[in-house]
Amino acid sequence: MEARYEEYPTQTFTNTAGSYVFGANGATSQISLTGLTTSQGSTGFPFADYLLGDVTGVTLAVPADIRTSKWQWGVFTQDSWKITRKLTVDYGIRWDYGTYAKEQYGRNANFNPTIPNSSAAGHPGGSIFEATCNCAFAKSYPFAVGPRLGAAFQINSKTVLRGGLGIVYTATPGVAGSASNTATGGSPAFGQWLFQLKDGIPTYVTPQWPRFDANVGLPLNAVATAPAYLDPNAGRPARQVQFSLGLQREIGRNLIVEASYVGSRGVWWSPGLGQQATPGFNDISDALLARYGFTIGNSTDKRLLTTPWRNLSAADLSLLASRRVFLPYPNYDQGQTPRQIIRAFPQYNNAIAPGNSPLGKTWYDALQLVVTKRLSHGLSLNANYTFSKTLQEMNEPDVFNYGLGKTLSPNDYPHQLRLSAEYTVPKLRLAKIISAIVSDWGMGWYVQYQSAAALALPTSAAVDPISNYLGRGPGPAQLLSGQSIWSTDWTDLGGVHHNDPIDINCHCFDPTKTIVLNKNAWQPVPDGQWAANQATAIRYFRGIRQPQENVSFSRNFRMTETINLQIRAEWSNAFNRLRYGGTGLAPVTIGSFTAAPTQNALGQFTGGFGTINPLSGTSGQRSGQIVARLQF
Repeated sequence: MEARYEEYPTQTFTNTAGSYVFGANGATSQISLTGLTTSQGSTGFPFADYLLGDVTGVTLAVPADIRTSKWQWGVFTQDSWKITRKLTVDYGIRWDYGTYAKEQYGRNANFNPTIPNSSAAGHPGGSIFEATCNCAFAKSYPFAVGPRLGAAFQINSKTVLRGGLGIVYTATPGVAGSASNTATGGSPAFGQWLFQLKDGIPTYVTPQWPRFDANVGLPLNAVATAPAYLDPNAGRPARQVQFSLGLQREIGRNLIVEASYVGSRGVWWSPGLGQQATPGFNDISDALLARYGFTIGNSTDKRLLTTPWRNLSAADLSLLASRRVFLPYPNYDQGQTPRQIIRAFPQYNNAIAPGNSPLGKTWYDALQLVVTKRLSHGLSLNANYTFSKTLQEMNEPDVFNYGLGKTLSPNDYPHQLRLSAEYTVPKLRLAKIISAIVSDWGMGWYVQYQSAAALALPTSAAVDPISNYLGRGPGPAQLLSGQSIWSTDWTDLGGVHHNDPIDINCHCFDPTKTIVLNKNAWQPVPDGQWAANQATAIRYFRGIRQPQENVSFSRNFRMTETINLQIRAEWSNAFNRLRYGGTGLAPVTIGSFTAAPTQNALGQFTGGFGTINPLSGTSGQRSGQIVARLQF
C-alpha cells in the first residue's frame, strides 16, 4: 500500500508593478487599415502613443499565495503460482485512487455558464469558487482497478515463452484552476485608448486577492479571457492496457537472445497545454454560423464577421438585424466583431475549453530484440533493438469532428538501437607485479542510434482560410503527391550541383548555405476548408539524427579484502559529434513554407523555410569527468 500527498505552492508576483501597452491599434493607428495586419503587426507608431501618454492596455495584479494539492492512494497484491515444473503464472491486482488538484482554500476561479456576470450587464457566464459555491469542480474516479497477468512456459531447457497482460492507471493531473488576483483594463476600440498616464490608473482596475465575485478578471463592459474551466472528469486517471508476447532462447553459455512483441493502448489521457480535444463553451461552429445566416466561403459574410461593429455601415447593420445579430447587452464594446458577438459568452474572447479533459488516446506497437551477455571472462553486454510506431490523439483540428486528430506522437522513433558493454580485465595468474599492473582495468560503452525526431508540418497560408469564419484552423499545409519534401536543388561540399533529393544526414553539404526542404512540395489548405490529416502518411519527415556515444575507463585498486577504490574517467559524446540547434533534435526551420530565406552579410542563411541555422549555437559537445569511489 502507498499513500502520497502532493502540494504545489505558488507565490505569484507577475504584473504586481503593472504591465502597460502602448500603440496596439492606438491613437496613431490608421482608421482606413482597420482589421488589417501589417509587417509590423499593427498600424501606427507605438512610441508616439507612449509620448502622448495614451495607454491601450493595462494589467495590474496583487501578490497571490496559491496552494494546489491532491492525494494519491494505491493498494496492490500479487502472487506467483508454479503450476508445473515448466509453467509459472504471476497474477495481481492494483487499485488506484487519486483526487483532482484543488486549491486548499477554494480560492481558484472556475468558469460557470449560468451565473450572472455584473461586468456584462448580467449576461450569464462568470467565475465561481469552491470556497463559496458549496460544490466541487470535478469528481474523483473510484473504479481504477487494474488486474495483471503474466505467464512463462519452458518449451525446452533453453527456450522459454513469456506473455503478459495488464491494466495500469496513472496518477491524476496535479495542476489546475486559475488565480483571480489580476485586473485588466479591457481592449479599446480601434484608434482609441483606455486612459492617459497623466490621469493615473482608472479605479476600475483594482485587483484583489482573494476575491470571490462572478465578474473577477473582467472589466466593466469589456471583453477579456475567461477563467479556466476544469473538466468535471478531471479526477479520472489515464488508463493503459499493456500486453506482450516474447520468446527467449539461450544460444550459448551466458548468452541469451529474446524477441518480443510489446504493445499498449491508452485512453483518458489529459491533453497538454494549448491542446483542445472537445468543444469549448465559446467555440464557433458551422451550426452556430448557419443559425445566423452566415456561410463559410461567402465573401460578404467574411467581411461582416471580421469587421468591428462600429465600422459597419447602416446597410450592414440592417442585414445583421435581419439575421437577429445585435449587440448582446447595453454598453458592449463596439470595437468587437460580429464573430465575437455571436459567441455564447461574448464577454470572453477564448474557447473556454475544458481543462484536464480525459479524452486523449495513445497507441504503441513494437518489435523488441534483446541480446544479453552475462558476466563471463570479465565481459557483460546488453544490446536491444526496437522497431516501433507510436500514435496519439490529444487534440483535434476541428473540435466538432472528434476523431480527426490521430497523429504521430512526439515520442515516435521507428528505429532505436542501444548497446551497453562493460569489460573488466580479470585477475591474471602472472607475476605479482605484472598482474597488479595489467589486472582490474575496465572499460564501458553506452551507444544509442535512433531515428531523428519528427518535424512539424509547415503552416498554411490560404487566401480565405476557414479561420476567417470560425476563429480557428485550418491546420497544416498539404503535401503534393509526386513531390519530394527534400530539396532537389543543392550543392555538395565538393561544389557539385545535385538534382536528386538531399539526404540531410549525409554530412556532405554546408548547412549555412543550403536549403534542405522543398517548398514546392506543399500547397495551402483550400479556402474555407480544414486540412486533411497527413501526419501519419509522411512519417519520414524527420530532422537530423543525433547519435550518442558515451565511454568510460576505470581502474580498481583492491586495498584490502574489504576495501576497494575505483578511479573512473567518463566522457559523453565521446566522438564529439556536431549537433545543430539548441536541443539538436530537429534544427530545421519549418514555419510557413512560403517564408523566404534570410541571409547575413556573409551569405549564410539565418532563417526561412527549410534552412538550418548553426549560427544560433550548437549543443552537446564532448564533456568528461573523473570519479573516485571508495567501497568498504
